[in-house]
Amino acid sequence: MNMNEVIANLALEIMGYKKAEYKYCSPYDHVNMSQSTNDAYPTAVKLGIIFSNNLLLKALQELTDSFRQKGKELKDVLTMGRTHLQDAVPITHGQIFDGYAAALDKEIISLKEVTEQLLEINMGATAVGTGLNAAPGFDTLCAENLSKITNLKFTAAKNLVEATWNTSGFVAYSSKLKQLASVLSKICNDLR
Repeated sequence: MNMNEVIANLALEIMGYKKAEYKYCSPYDHVNMSQSTNDAYPTAVKLGIIFSNNLLLKALQELTDSFRQKGKELKDVLTMGRTHLQDAVPITHGQIFDGYAAALDKEIISLKEVTEQLLEINMGATAVGTGLNAAPGFDTLCAENLSKITNLKFTAAKNLVEATWNTSGFVAYSSKLKQLASVLSKICNDLR
C-alpha cells in the first residue's frame, strides 16, 4: 500500500494537486484498482516464467539442432558403447548425438506443456480469492487484456480462491527444470 500512496501522490502533483488530496487520486481506488499482491505478484511471476521459458526453448532448440547436425556428420564414426562403466557394444557417434537430440526434444515438449498451466491467472481475486472490492468481471477483463498485450492465451481462473493459494503450476515448472537439468548433466558427463 505504501507504493500505491507514493504513486498517488506523484500523480496528484502532476495533476496540480497537493499531496494527500486523495479525492482526486486515491491510492486504493485509482492506483490499486482492485488488485492485491496476492493476485498481481503471481500473475507477474507467471509472465516472467513464460517469457524466460520462451528464451530457454529457443536455446534448447538450437542445441537440439546442433546435436542432430553433429549426428549426421558423425553417422559413420564407430565407437564402443559403454554401460555399467564398461565397454559394451559398438555404436556410432551419430547415434549418440541423435539420442541427445531426441532427449532434448522430449524436454522441449515437456516445458511447453507445463507452461500451459501458468496461463490461468487469478487477477481480480484480490487478497484471498473472493474478489472483494473488485468490479464484477474484472478477472475476465484482466485475462482478456493481458492476452491482447502478450499474444498469449491467458484465462481467468475458474476458482479464484483456489488459484490464489495454489502454487502447483510453479512447482510443476520447477520440477520440469530439474528434469531438464538432469538430462543436460547426463549429456555433459558423456561429452566430458
